[in-house]
Amino acid sequence: MLKKAVYLLVVLLVIGYSSFSQEAGKDSTKAWNLGSISSLTINQTLLSHWVAGGQNSLSINAFSKLHANYSKDNFKWQNTLDLAYGMLKQQDLPMRKTDDKIEFNSQLGLRAFDNFYYTLLFNFKTQFTVGYKYTETDSTKISNFLAPGYLVFSAGMNYKPSDHFGLYASFVSGKVTIVKDPDLSAIGAYGVDSGKTVRYELGAYAKISFNKEIVKNVTLISNINLFSNYLKNPQNIDVNADVFVSYKATKYLSFNIKTNFIYDDDIKILIDEQTGKTGPRLQTMEIFGLGLTFKFPEQ
Repeated sequence: MLKKAVYLLVVLLVIGYSSFSQEAGKDSTKAWNLGSISSLTINQTLLSHWVAGGQNSLSINAFSKLHANYSKDNFKWQNTLDLAYGMLKQQDLPMRKTDDKIEFNSQLGLRAFDNFYYTLLFNFKTQFTVGYKYTETDSTKISNFLAPGYLVFSAGMNYKPSDHFGLYASFVSGKVTIVKDPDLSAIGAYGVDSGKTVRYELGAYAKISFNKEIVKNVTLISNINLFSNYLKNPQNIDVNADVFVSYKATKYLSFNIKTNFIYDDDIKILIDEQTGKTGPRLQTMEIFGLGLTFKFPEQ
């Protein structure tokens, strides 16, 4: 797993650095707008005879956020790809994963009037490698590639007053949850029926997106995704929100903070170890670091 993880970290940086570096320098008046933000953050603690205590540790996090947007006349086509992977090594413990994400979004829009567009939306989300829940003595597999995997197909209306903000709403959306891992499928993880690998939902979907340099050298990227399943408990809305803030201290040095909030009524989390009671809970993740950041086009 260590070899695979290191390989993924290198790939993320290469993708972010090279994919759009040549295209980004082209005339900005062209129909295509290409760009990316990639970052590598490394934190190390090394102790020797340190009487205050502590543990040796090494953590590495890498991510790439890429976009390829087309706009001409009454037609818009927006595409984003988010890739992330992180690892943590503490003392004598084996290497553990701290971040893992693959997400692709595509929106195809035709102007209806003013800043409103008839829009078709596609979203795909999963992760690279197997994930575990750790205890002091054991580990339990809880996720894998395409376990879960999410597909959203949607037709609706998008309000796009600027390149920085978008509000999309649809009352006709399909959501597919995939659990290809046989061990997780057998226990009915992520809302699929036990032994099944796919779960289908039909409902309403909304997305709010924001991407802008809010003050000099500070970029804010945020997405909020909401889904209500008409077929079961429509009042329990699935929420997936992420916020990324980057402060560019120098050309290649930056401070980054990435947060993610997830609430899914179909994902059951252990509440009480003694009784085995489970239920939906708000999932949160935050990663903060000082690292190397590569942004195209350069600003």
